[in-house]
Amino acid sequence: MKVKLPFAGAQIDYMQESDLPEVMEIEQRSFSSPWAAASFREGLRQRNHHVYFLVIRHHQNPIGFINFWVVEDDAHIANFAVSPDYRNRGVGKYLFAQSLAYIQKLGGNRVFLEVRVSNIEAQHLYRQFGFRILSIREKYYVDNHEDAYVFRLSNLRAIDLCIDSAYHVDAESNTDYSEF
Repeated sequence: MKVKLPFAGAQIDYMQESDLPEVMEIEQRSFSSPWAAASFREGLRQRNHHVYFLVIRHHQNPIGFINFWVVEDDAHIANFAVSPDYRNRGVGKYLFAQSLAYIQKLGGNRVFLEVRVSNIEAQHLYRQFGFRILSIREKYYVDNHEDAYVFRLSNLRAIDLCIDSAYHVDAESNTDYSEF
């Protein structure tokens, strides 16, 4: 799977407490039942060596984030969102690919996540990376009792992640080839 940097100036970093105002805005704009700021703050303060909070920044401002944990060879993606202002530009795909590469580096091989049955766009992204439906959690979401699919990637090591961290623009046509 080849993934490119979505645009110049995009960079991935560890989330800091100072990122929470922007992260919370993304969280609230993305989910009908958002996490509380206290949940993020607690996770960041605990410094658990199994739990990771990453952000993707554009001009130093968070435009997306992901939270996951890795214990031995199992990983679970708990929360993942991109600002609506930056969707459909490759930001989520790039952050997701970089996160999978980091999970692999940490020793993770099986990766799990839950996704709303109605969130077709996210399901499409996960399937691109080889995730498949493992099961259904009935009435998983508290806001409307919607079911969740449990997606699993059973062998992360089998994916050929080719992440290009350079930004590409065709100088003659000024065509931006960073979207995918």
